[in-house]
Amino acid sequence: MAILIVLSAFFSGSEAAMFSLRARERRALCRGGVAGRAANALLDDPERLLSAILFWNLLINMLYFGIASIVGGRLEQAEGGGRASAIVFTIASLLTIIFCSEMLPKSLAVVSPLRLAYFIGPPLSLSVKVISPLLPIISMANLFARRLVWPGFQPEADLELSDIERAVDLGTGDAALAARERGMMQQLIGISDTRVGEWMRPRSQLRIYNLPADPAILKEPIFGDGTLLFAEPGGEEVVAAVSVRRLRPSQIDNLADSVEPVLYVPWSATVSYALDLLLQHDRFVAAVVNEYGETIGVLTMDDVMQQLLSGHARHRTGGSSRQLKQIGPGVLQVSGGTSARWLAKQLELTRPEGRNVTVAGLMQRLNERVPRAGDVCTWESYQVEVLEEHDDGSLTIELRHSSSMEPDQ
Repeated sequence: MAILIVLSAFFSGSEAAMFSLRARERRALCRGGVAGRAANALLDDPERLLSAILFWNLLINMLYFGIASIVGGRLEQAEGGGRASAIVFTIASLLTIIFCSEMLPKSLAVVSPLRLAYFIGPPLSLSVKVISPLLPIISMANLFARRLVWPGFQPEADLELSDIERAVDLGTGDAALAARERGMMQQLIGISDTRVGEWMRPRSQLRIYNLPADPAILKEPIFGDGTLLFAEPGGEEVVAAVSVRRLRPSQIDNLADSVEPVLYVPWSATVSYALDLLLQHDRFVAAVVNEYGETIGVLTMDDVMQQLLSGHARHRTGGSSRQLKQIGPGVLQVSGGTSARWLAKQLELTRPEGRNVTVAGLMQRLNERVPRAGDVCTWESYQVEVLEEHDDGSLTIELRHSSSMEPDQ
């Protein structure tokens, strides 16, 4: 019975550990030798792994309770035993397997799943291979039971964005808290429509060093969120980065070991796509490139979090001013960072899709490239033209109504 308790604890802990691993930890397993790769390979087919673990756990528990029933029956019939002894033994056996084979191993496994995965990977792989011939039968039995018990069962539909917004509206009675939650959720929803070019830190604001990373750089003032950007020796394009504020004291002297490659995203990509890419590859910085492959800015994880939590991007191209200047009859002038939705409301135009679209971002969509001085596009009854591109990356944009244009224009 003690051996069965240990085996049951092994499979219960394995289930908790393996299914607690995150993408970052799985990538660490791939670099952890044969044992790590064996554990990671099991998660490539999670349904197969779970079926094998549940099969072994069920088999072991059935053997355990079978033995416990036999011992309890013999205690009841033995001299000096009796019914009371059999009941006490049965209850003790039940509590022992619940605590030692379920609660304790699972609680310990979720604390350090990565470290445990290295040890359980090889034996767990062997146990899965042993019952591999039975797994198709188990899967068919599960499918048959599901069809028999829930013949009309259908997967739940994906959560709609409107459902999230409605949940925020109904989720709290605190007006101030509700407003903050609503604003954050609107920002989160809006990143699926927001281009990275609208949130990135423009190239003109970047300070780029050459590789290899020299710890002497840390003696200089570090601006912004503490991210250092690096280019190849003699190059100008961002290829690597390091977040200084995430470094431990022991890593300061070996700065080059902490430098990691950046990810590359096109200027037309959405912020949600860039965020997914950063999380998937466990990176901190994405370099934004134009159609020529040139780095025009960077988007960091801090930039995204700052915008989501506060609603104010720290490096929004062109600022966030809503100043609208009347230059002449039917001629207006705005900054590139002006909200296109706000401007559309002022001019009684159809509001563009997305919650965080700027005038510069609108021109990106219409022209399918990053706005530059001299670029022109048409927005309903207005001709939109970039008059000037400033050193800080901001734009001065003119809107001219069709009624104020010359016939040849």
